[in-house]
Amino acid sequence: MILTTSCVLLAVINYGHAQNPNCDFTQNVQANRMYYVYSPGYPRNYTAGVQCRWIGICPAGYNCRLDCPEVNLPQSNMCSMDRLLISRTGDPQLSSAEYYCGRGTLSVTSVAQRLSIGLISSYYSTGGRFYCQLTAQRAAVTPAPCRCGYKKSNRIVGGQETGVNEFPMMAGVVYVDIRQIKCGGVIISARHVLTAAHCVIRRTVNDIAVVVGEHDVNTGDSPATQGFRVISIRIHPLYNLSNYDNDIAILTLQQDIVFSDRVGPVCLPFKFINNDFAGNKVTVLGWGTLFPGGPTSNVLQKVDLDVISQATCRRSEALLTPRQMCTYTPGKDSCQDDSGGPLLYTDPSNGLLYNVGLVSYGAFCASGSPAVNTRVTSFLDWIVATTQVDFCRT
Repeated sequence: MILTTSCVLLAVINYGHAQNPNCDFTQNVQANRMYYVYSPGYPRNYTAGVQCRWIGICPAGYNCRLDCPEVNLPQSNMCSMDRLLISRTGDPQLSSAEYYCGRGTLSVTSVAQRLSIGLISSYYSTGGRFYCQLTAQRAAVTPAPCRCGYKKSNRIVGGQETGVNEFPMMAGVVYVDIRQIKCGGVIISARHVLTAAHCVIRRTVNDIAVVVGEHDVNTGDSPATQGFRVISIRIHPLYNLSNYDNDIAILTLQQDIVFSDRVGPVCLPFKFINNDFAGNKVTVLGWGTLFPGGPTSNVLQKVDLDVISQATCRRSEALLTPRQMCTYTPGKDSCQDDSGGPLLYTDPSNGLLYNVGLVSYGAFCASGSPAVNTRVTSFLDWIVATTQVDFCRT
């Protein structure tokens, strides 16, 4: 019997530094041609300690298609020993790739023009092999309309309170037992909301609900407000409680969200996969406390924060990982109960809002230390694999 094991996990090796330069390939894939990707020494088994990478770049209007009639890697728990890595977003760092091990066949199509493939074998590996065929496949026409990241224009100029439904993608995670919004979230599809893993790590689907289209939690003044039960909580499998690494979760709702100009999805940052956003401003939203230890806000608040470099942030956060990003603006910050809310980057080329981060943690609200956030670009492969949604690629 042929067995196939696939695990969607986070790559712990930074391929920008780890791959063997003699086993690192980039290929421009032409339409109507077939290219071959196979393990070193194929059809013999590869050896222990292998680290290889292949990047396929397909023409405009095409996706990359990978068909593997033979995958035969030693099977291990969570694919922790040998693994075949595939990034459907074409992330060259393979920072959120899907992992495969075991024996079987495999077919994968990229979500854009690039596909990245990696092979890692442990230093104790008994060896394995794989053989794949890489082709360019004409991309399906995206169904119209494909709308995301839009914003209402009725904001309060110069104020910190948002206009009613100014940010249609904002969601609130409600703790049912106390009937309060305790974390933020962001709409990514009609059935899915992103939030921070630490907001839901000890919660069941009966413990939480999601509200969208909300502004003032006391008056319920928005006719767009909709509430939903949650039927699935998917916490990233490598979420680390000690340092908040991989602090991301996907909530699946019982019913579809009704989209309008007041409620709708954010754009996911597929086009910014290689952008660290250092030096840019992002907008953070939340109903969190207005000052440390203070009461939560009745109305949705916004603040513009500066993204700082990883090197600058590590002076305060020595355990910072590549899957995190830091914000710091003197006198401004996210605060308690803002966790899970989005960091929104406005693309100057089209004015759309992209969810580039999720509020994770900080030493103390506006304390003079950076706030640490989950970097969404590191998890696009996991989001696509978990939701199976055909997201806008605007």
